Amino acid sequence: MKLCFVIHSSIRYFVIASTGIMLIPASAQTSRMPSANDDVRSCRVFTQKFYDWYWNRFADKANDLNFDEHKLHWYDDAVKLKPAVLSPELIGLIKKDQAAQKATGGIVNLDFDPFLNSQDPQGKYLVSKVIVTQNHCMATFDRHSVVAELKKSGSSWLFINFHYAYYSEDGKKKEFPDNDLIHILSN
Repeated sequence: MKLCFVIHSSIRYFVIASTGIMLIPASAQTSRMPSANDDVRSCRVFTQKFYDWYWNRFADKANDLNFDEHKLHWYDDAVKLKPAVLSPELIGLIKKDQAAQKATGGIVNLDFDPFLNSQDPQGKYLVSKVIVTQNHCMATFDRHSVVAELKKSGSSWLFINFHYAYYSEDGKKKEFPDNDLIHILSN
């Protein structure tokens, strides 16, 4: 009887220990899986950091008569200074447009800032809405007619396109059809 008790105790100990060991890797694995909320948060932070660097730090001073406009970023600064945030396709199309501008001595496709959808931006660009579906992110801004489209790249994001909507000042009537940067640069 004592032998039976020892065998049952050993089996019970083995089953409990095996179950615990099997559960550890499963729980560790699920804790490393990013959730949809993590992707929304990371896309929002990534997008906002770019706009804070690119424009928002100048937004309050840009209309001051004493402000040196040479301090402002222009879209080619993003290609030169922050190429890791733009997709290779966007970089290639922007560089192609810049080369065509140099060759012709004039405007080719871009006569506005494609990240701000403006020639004379006003106010800060604050991400107001983020939608993430299957490693794609659409980030919308308060009071501005631009939507940034991003794609997950490893643990970070890349801007892959910028979409524009053109409404009248009352916000009800479209003045021009919607467009996007890839389409504009591909003409």
